[in-house]
Amino acid sequence: MNLKDQLWIIKSRLLEKRNLLFMLVLFFVFIVIIISLTFYNCIKFINYSDIVKPNSRNIYIEIDNPSEESLKQINQITHVIFAISGQTYQIGFFNNKSSNHVYITPLIEKEEITLINGKNLKNKNDMLCPNNFYPYDFKDIIDTKNYLKGKEVLNKTVTINNEVFTIVGTYDAPKIRNTTYNCYISEKDFQKLVTNHNNITIRVDKLENRNLVIQELKKMGYNNINTQYINFNNNLIYTGITIILIILFISFAIIYNFTKKKIRYHLNNYGILKASGYKNKQLFHIELLENLIIGTICFMISTISFIIVYNSIVTNINILNIAVYNSEITLEINYFYIFISYITILILIYIATKYLTHKYLNISIHYMLKEE
Repeated sequence: MNLKDQLWIIKSRLLEKRNLLFMLVLFFVFIVIIISLTFYNCIKFINYSDIVKPNSRNIYIEIDNPSEESLKQINQITHVIFAISGQTYQIGFFNNKSSNHVYITPLIEKEEITLINGKNLKNKNDMLCPNNFYPYDFKDIIDTKNYLKGKEVLNKTVTINNEVFTIVGTYDAPKIRNTTYNCYISEKDFQKLVTNHNNITIRVDKLENRNLVIQELKKMGYNNINTQYINFNNNLIYTGITIILIILFISFAIIYNFTKKKIRYHLNNYGILKASGYKNKQLFHIELLENLIIGTICFMISTISFIIVYNSIVTNINILNIAVYNSEITLEINYFYIFISYITILILIYIATKYLTHKYLNISIHYMLKEE
């Protein structure tokens, strides 16, 4: 039996009541899986926020007017990437408007960011800003239509202390949990703007090395040392994974049950085909191909439906948009997770179909009809 004949058989029974019911159930299975994976993606984003933030690796020392020699000594400590004096941020104004605040920090650790558009900092008064840039102040509501995205951000200007900076590139802000209004300029340009030198900011190479550096600083006589509290809870990740595994187990049970009923319903037809000389392998291919087609149709419909509903409802909830603005959560759909869910369901369909066709097609037709 060639592929054309298999497709003809599948076409003749694809819209049977059992298959339509199977499609409806699979539609909701995919919806539940996609929702759970999107929720897991959000939990994972929140849980790892403090770990991936470059500022989480910072150590702060309160000290008035630190000397160049003290900075040099700190920079020589193992695991220290840099030590600078003075405040580590400035406030700029987008398009020179006082209502459009931009948070400015120096880019000292170039590996800190992932460039998306444009070029890196090379010339004087160059600036990098988020690829999804929202430099506008707001009171209660964020207008998502005002986001500047991708290349729209390039060549815009930000004014800091009467100095005009030009945005030459965009970077991936959510990756390092920066806000949608956090921009970078070179360390050299930034130091010209610094007027307050009442602290030292130290960046270590890894989060787990903070305490080692703190011990060395205490040996050098520094006491007023502060760090950022790291909030990380593995239980949230484990809970999310457990929920997904439970949903997959239930999904397999549903797929197994419907596939079993479908095969038993077609036993007479399969008996005729076997009597005509067709092999079990050929009948397995028919059942598997039919189930894979049903699964693919349901996946496409459920994914499109989810994206439409998600983008029209969830992304218009203002409290969530404010959280995105501050990089506290992500509302982005993880399409890789969705693709993995599709592959996983196809694998479950294959396992169920393989086992059940092997079980039922290798026993007598009469026994199959009498069973249960």
